[in-house]
Amino acid sequence: MSTPSIISAIKKLKSLLTREEKLKWVWMMAFAFCTSLLEVMTATIIVIFAQVLNQPATGQKYLSKLGLGHALAPNRIVFYLALMVGIIYLIKNIVAAVEVFHQNLTIQKMNYRFKDKLLHRYAEADYGIYLTRNSSFGLQVISGDVEQMFSSGMIAIASILSESVIFVCLITMIIYMNPSIALTIFGSGAILGVGVVLVLPRFYRFGQRLQEAALYSGQHLLQFFHAFKEIILLGKRKNFIEAFRYHSQKKSHVQGIQTALNALPRMVIEVLFMGLFVTTVALLCLGHNTPMQMLGILGGYLYAGFRLMPGLNRIINQLNIFKSIIPCIERVHHEYTHIGKKENYLSIPELEFQNEISLNNIYFQYLNTKTDALSDISINIKKGECLGIAGETGSGKSTLVDIILGLLKPYQGTILLDGLYSVQAYQWHQKIGYVPQSIYLIDDTIEANIAFGEKEIDTEKLNAAIDGAQLRLFIHQLPMATKTIVGERGIRLSGGERQRIAIARALYRNPEVLIFDEATSALDTETEERLMETIHAVSHHRTVIMIAHRLTTLKNCHRIMIMEKGKIKEITQYQALIENKKRTASPSLTNSRNFIS
Repeated sequence: MSTPSIISAIKKLKSLLTREEKLKWVWMMAFAFCTSLLEVMTATIIVIFAQVLNQPATGQKYLSKLGLGHALAPNRIVFYLALMVGIIYLIKNIVAAVEVFHQNLTIQKMNYRFKDKLLHRYAEADYGIYLTRNSSFGLQVISGDVEQMFSSGMIAIASILSESVIFVCLITMIIYMNPSIALTIFGSGAILGVGVVLVLPRFYRFGQRLQEAALYSGQHLLQFFHAFKEIILLGKRKNFIEAFRYHSQKKSHVQGIQTALNALPRMVIEVLFMGLFVTTVALLCLGHNTPMQMLGILGGYLYAGFRLMPGLNRIINQLNIFKSIIPCIERVHHEYTHIGKKENYLSIPELEFQNEISLNNIYFQYLNTKTDALSDISINIKKGECLGIAGETGSGKSTLVDIILGLLKPYQGTILLDGLYSVQAYQWHQKIGYVPQSIYLIDDTIEANIAFGEKEIDTEKLNAAIDGAQLRLFIHQLPMATKTIVGERGIRLSGGERQRIAIARALYRNPEVLIFDEATSALDTETEERLMETIHAVSHHRTVIMIAHRLTTLKNCHRIMIMEKGKIKEITQYQALIENKKRTASPSLTNSRNFIS
């Protein structure tokens, strides 16, 4: 099976960077090139120093070029050159340290900026996509794939380029010193290169397996903690632990093999280096060089070898790492280029809601399905009207509400405000207070959950929302009042308390439109009646759309729309519906859990 090339992966990675980030990348490479040149200068001066130790008079020639005079004593020549070696080595390592900090800080800055951009793309994604995915997928992409792409992938490229410059320069120096030795090194390097090329595709497949195992192990881990209560009560500990164990074990196995393979090049290179060293000594001896003559060449060779050996090992390791990161780059590139589209949500600053919401011949299908969830829906909802929506489970009630909210887009038909504006607009969302059946509470205070995302909480709006949602008595009973922590997903609260916080959240915005998607289903009858009185009171100057679990909840609605199999069955009023129910005693109404009076 063919695997994507490193070049194609680099191109995809490059396309994800901004122009400014590409320029920073160029500067980073220039910095790495300067460090590489200093590395070569260090190697050169060590070769010269080795020659001078053998023949101090040779050092006079080099020092005179630096203007240090003539006829220096041999020990003074060695002293100056030793000092020069120390200074250059110190400068080289200081620059290398600065380069490492600059490189890593620059890449990590790109990392968090890209995560921010990708999260904005997810915020612009079609809501329908979220209905087809596990929540752990996006988490894995941002915290896993993006992190790997920058922290491992980009650093790997920088290291490969930097080490390659050093490698080429040091090999050039060896060629200059002794072409025959260089030919031997090139031949051995070619054999090693063929081995690397044969092994690299395996790292791509390792990357794919790691990516898959990380996704599923994370998914099962989230499920274990989110459904802990049900798991314990149903005695399913073993099932969930084994599901996590399977993918975790698979991930550990692949990581173990990959780490072991990463260690092999170092061992091979060490053997290769010692073999070449022995070969070099043999070639020099066969060339009738004396030990004194060989000292300079061997000194340079030893330094170059000891520098090339870890450098070559790093190049091979970074190539392996980058190849294993390619699946992450491909997934991130696909997500970034496909997930978010500006047309999903529009900005219409002039949007106003003055008259009505018009739905005309609405047809809708969920992604990856062929059956219409809604068909031929047409209704005008007047401003200030209270519309109730009822129907059996699966009749399309919540889907219709999501379309009115502008979260789902019909494939046929139109839904407009005052016949002018699309509901898929940020400005429309700002006019809506939405209360879902299943609310998400953050692990924070009650007031933070009501204000939801606002750094500065408006006390006046907070108190009005608390009173409107009938939360005042409950909050007064708490030692920390509105500063009480609700726990993850509101685990410390009852279902009714969580639902009332959701209603307070909707009222906090003082919206023009209130939409309740079976929002009172978790409340007892008495609390629901009190809450409905409050909702009725705050709805006088608002448009209200209400999906109800009980028909009695809809008694104050101006109209009630009955849905069946994704279509409007009838539009009636509460009294007429009750009278018709008594007259016909329809099993579909009396027996349905959605129509409990």
